[in-house]
Amino acid sequence: MPPVYRHIIYIWFPYLAASRIQREIGMALPLVVIKNIRGVDVVTSGCAKATAYGLVAGMRLADARALCPDVITEDYNPTADHADLHHLALWARRYSPLTAIDHEFNGIWLDVAGAEHLFGGVRGLLADCAKRLHRSHLRAVIAAAPNCGAAWALAHYGQPSQRVITAPKSAANQLDATAYTISRARLRHYLARLPIAALRIDTDVADHMQQAGLRVIDDIIGLARAPLAARFGTDVLLRLDQALGNEDEIFTPVSPPQPCYVCRQFAEPISAPDDVKAMIDYLATEIAALLEQTRLATRRLRLGWQLVDEMTFTYDVHLSRPSRDAALFHRLLANASDGINAEFGLEMGWMEALDCSPLAPIETVLPRMAGQKQDGAAARDAYASLVDRLVARLGYGTVVRLSPKDCWQPETAQSFELPDPEQLFDGSGKKTGWFGNPLCVTASPRPIRLLAYPQPVDVVALLPDHPPAQFIWQKRTHKIIYATGPERIAPAWWLAPVGSRTRDYFRLRDDQGAGFWLYREGLPERHETPTWFLHGFFA
Repeated sequence: MPPVYRHIIYIWFPYLAASRIQREIGMALPLVVIKNIRGVDVVTSGCAKATAYGLVAGMRLADARALCPDVITEDYNPTADHADLHHLALWARRYSPLTAIDHEFNGIWLDVAGAEHLFGGVRGLLADCAKRLHRSHLRAVIAAAPNCGAAWALAHYGQPSQRVITAPKSAANQLDATAYTISRARLRHYLARLPIAALRIDTDVADHMQQAGLRVIDDIIGLARAPLAARFGTDVLLRLDQALGNEDEIFTPVSPPQPCYVCRQFAEPISAPDDVKAMIDYLATEIAALLEQTRLATRRLRLGWQLVDEMTFTYDVHLSRPSRDAALFHRLLANASDGINAEFGLEMGWMEALDCSPLAPIETVLPRMAGQKQDGAAARDAYASLVDRLVARLGYGTVVRLSPKDCWQPETAQSFELPDPEQLFDGSGKKTGWFGNPLCVTASPRPIRLLAYPQPVDVVALLPDHPPAQFIWQKRTHKIIYATGPERIAPAWWLAPVGSRTRDYFRLRDDQGAGFWLYREGLPERHETPTWFLHGFFA
C-alpha cells in the first residue's frame, strides 16, 4: 500500500485584530492591541506600522509608548477575534471541507489532500488563496507542509522561499516509498534551522532551553529523549514528533450551521385558498417539530412558495423572542395565505427558520428551581405574544419602543429600539427601564410630550436667573403664573459639537393651566447672548 501524503496549509493572520479595528475607526496611525496581565498593560498584537516601529507582542505598553508616542491602543477582544477566524475558516471551505481554527495564534488550518488538483496543484491553490486575501486587504502568511506542526512552524519562522513542501512524484507520477522518504528528509532539513519556539511549546520552556544552549530544532533532534523529557517536559517531545511527522496530529474541522428547512412539493399545482392554508399549517407544524428535534429556537420564519412559471416569493415573520411553539407559529401565519396570489397554481412551498439559537429553559415549568416568579414569567410571555401579533399584522420594524439612555440631554436621553421582552423584564420578572423604579429620585420631572426640535420663542424675563414672566409662541401670548427652575443641563463636552452651550430649563404654567418646558441657551455670567426655546409640554 503506498504511503499517504497529506497537504496541510496554515494561514497566519498576524495583523487580524488591528486590521479589523482600523477598518472600524478609520485611522492610519500605528495601533496596538493591549491586554491587562497582572495589573500591567501588555501588547498582544499590532498593525504593520506598529511592527515597523519595533512594537511586538509581549512588550509592555509603557515601553511601546517610549518607542512610538503616537501609538493608538485598543483593548483585547477575544470574542471579535474568534468571530473573524470563524468566518475565515468558513470562507476557506472553498478549498477544502476540512478547515480548523487556531485561536491562540490567529490562524487557520486546511487539509487539502485530494483537492489540490482542482487548482493546478498546491502552489496554484496557495496563489489563488493569497490573491483573494490580498484583495480583501488582509495580510496573511501561508505555508504548506505534510503535517500541522510543520506548516505552523514554516508560517511563523520559515523563510519565504521555504514555506511550501509538497509531495515529490516518481517517474510514474505516483508517490512511492523512496519519494516519501526523500520528502521527510527535506522536511527535517527545513525544520532543523528553525528556532525552538517553532515547536509551539510554552514560552517559558523555550526560554529555558535557549539558556541551556538549545536554540534551534536541530540541537534536540539527536539528543536522548528521556533526559530531555525529564528536564523540559514531555510536551517538547510530542511537539517535535508532530513537526517531524512521527506522531499524527488531527484537528476538529469547523462546520457551517445547518439550515432548519422543510419543504413540500406537489404532484399537481394547488391554487385553492384552503389548500394554500393547509400547506402553510403543515409547514409550520413540521418546522416546529424540526426545531424541537434540534433543540433550537428561531426569531424569524421565512415562508416561500414557487409558482408554475418557476417564479418564487417569500414572506418573513419576525418573533420578539426565540421560540419553537407550533401554536405560536400557526397564529402568526394565520393570515399569510391572504397575501399569496396562486395564479395558475403552486408547485412547491417551503419554510425556513432563521436566526436560530439554543432555547433557554422555560421558567414557567419549574419556577421554584429557576428562582422566578410565575407572574413575572407570565407577564413576559404575554408581552412577547402581543408584540408578535402586532408585528405580524403591521410589519417588521413598525413596532418599536423607547429605550432610556445614560444621558441628561433630552434629545439623546432615549432612542427607538425593537421590543425585546428580555430587556423589558429583568431576571426576577420585574419591569426595568422607564417601566421600573427610577434610578434617580432627585431628578426634575420631564414633560409628557417632547418636541422633535426645540422651537424659538420670545420671552420677557429678568436676568440673570429669573424665570420668564411671559412668552410668545405661534403668535399667542402666555402669561406665566407659576414657574420652577432653573435646572442646568450642560452638553457632553466629549460628544457635543463645537459651539454647544449650556441650558437652563424652567417648568412653567400659564394663566390657562397649560404646562410648558422652556430653556434658556447661553449663560449671562459667561457674557453669552441668551436665546429661549420651547422644548416640551406638561399635562
